[in-house]
Amino acid sequence: KVDYATLATTDKWPLKINEIDIEVIKPKYTPDAFTLVVRYVPQELDEKFVENEIQRTIAYASRIKRIQYNYHRKLNDYRFEVKDYQEYCSILKLGRIAIGYSWLSLTPFYPGNRLTYCTKCWCIGHLRNNCNSLPKCRICLETFIENASHVCHKEPRCAQCKVIQDYKQRLKDEVDEAIKSGKLQRVVPKEQAPTFELNEQDFPSLGTNINKNPSTWYISQNLVTRPPITTTTTTGGSEMLIGNINNNVMKLVDSMSRLEGQVDQVKSDLKVASLDIQLHQVVLADTIEIMKEFIQKFIPQS
Repeated sequence: KVDYATLATTDKWPLKINEIDIEVIKPKYTPDAFTLVVRYVPQELDEKFVENEIQRTIAYASRIKRIQYNYHRKLNDYRFEVKDYQEYCSILKLGRIAIGYSWLSLTPFYPGNRLTYCTKCWCIGHLRNNCNSLPKCRICLETFIENASHVCHKEPRCAQCKVIQDYKQRLKDEVDEAIKSGKLQRVVPKEQAPTFELNEQDFPSLGTNINKNPSTWYISQNLVTRPPITTTTTTGGSEMLIGNINNNVMKLVDSMSRLEGQVDQVKSDLKVASLDIQLHQVVLADTIEIMKEFIQKFIPQS
């Protein structure tokens, strides 16, 4: 990574090598080795908001995309590239990034393994520049004829089946040769276990000694009776109780009398209020009559 970052960012390139003019063309994309992933981003955060937050924290962040999964997830992951190697190392060492109100984890991006296959014969294990076969159709695997248009039969055929069959045959031949030379030995199945035979003396019958005297499981106990509890009251206690009851009754009568007085006061207030309302109604009726006479006398009819 260090060498690639140095070569990609430097501008100190020669113009000639062995008196031959050269032109240095730098790659226009950043490899996956400089890609980071923000983990567990809440779904309520908008993609544009997440992109702005990442670019605000990491100056050289680019190509910010949400990772698409084949299954449902409650949280999202975003991948982005960091062109500057020093910033890549510093943010990866920190391991965290703030997006909105969340303090999220940051991890490197690990791309999936990709098989290398030939685009000439469509077999795995080599590339096109090392293939000695003729060009074939990737669907029907028929060989292309030079200076003739190919019409595919649309019958898919597997280019790997022949490879797998050859591999199995070659493996079988090598195993047989190893067995003949003594390097390998076949596993011989062991003899079957003898069948089970029941003999009379293997399981003798048990004795029939039965105890006819059952043991006692409980012991009789004598019940203990208690004498009845008698309550005695004294004359002084009853008099005190009656006195307390009388005091409570007097307090209750006093509170009832005060309550009746308050009710009478409310009744009188309501009576005064009703009289005031009647008086106001009479005054309002007289005022309306005066206004009618004034209008009829001083304002002519149109």
